[in-house]
Amino acid sequence: MKVIIVGYDKMLASLINGVLDAGCEIVGVMRIDRVKYNCFTLFFKDIFAPSRDLSYIKSRNLKEIKARSVNSTQFKNEVKKRGAELILVGSWNEKFSIETIELPKYGTINCHPSLLPKHRGANPYFWQIYSGDKKAGVTFHFMDENLDTGEILMQASFDITPYMTGGILKNKTAKVAEIMISELIKDIEEETIIPQKQDNSKATYDRWEDDLRVIDFEKESPFELHDKIRGMRPFCYPVVYFDGKNRKIKHSELIFENNPKEMRERKGKYIYAKYKSLTLKLTLA
Repeated sequence: MKVIIVGYDKMLASLINGVLDAGCEIVGVMRIDRVKYNCFTLFFKDIFAPSRDLSYIKSRNLKEIKARSVNSTQFKNEVKKRGAELILVGSWNEKFSIETIELPKYGTINCHPSLLPKHRGANPYFWQIYSGDKKAGVTFHFMDENLDTGEILMQASFDITPYMTGGILKNKTAKVAEIMISELIKDIEEETIIPQKQDNSKATYDRWEDDLRVIDFEKESPFELHDKIRGMRPFCYPVVYFDGKNRKIKHSELIFENNPKEMRERKGKYIYAKYKSLTLKLTLA
């Protein structure tokens, strides 16, 4: 099977590895830099500060698709010219047009890092932890005219551990996706997959708001605060207002103890929020 891969960061590398392990031919790769930067800026960035995506593509001796958008005429012409039978997407910030989606023989498949229909939208790594989910996962699904709503082809789940951060979850998800690809492609070629419609009544669509970064001891329980902080790291720093200014938090820890005091204190780089039976220890950046 001839495959074009569109994506960035950990998921892009995992999709490349998985497709090659499946014995398929990668006929083109499109990285997010092509969308984020204009041609002039990207030319110098690739020389003086190349992204990890570009370095990985080069290390695998893969051909780049140098289009400005997945919906551009140039991209669509490359799909046709290279005879791509499948477009595989792993993290992207553009909405695909139906015309692009339907170009390859087997269509366009997205690798979404959650158990759809839960946590549609961006950065489900954070949202799965913040929501207190016990399970995370990977969903391969057909793309359609909406975001993360297409028919499901394959899913896998794994546990979210109590001290897993958003970054650790992201790495774990990429590894699981990489393992799934060989079976996915085999089932597609043998036509043994029965696509399943998503249950929209169970769907959640997460939207980021800047005030989510703010830690509020009065409105959120220590468990909710711990989940919020670890879910955000390393994508951004949550903040707490203390000693007359906002302080960035890089780590949190729940310490269970028999201490009836309810108080807050700061010692050096730490803030201790004390509750009846536990203490939330916040490490400042």
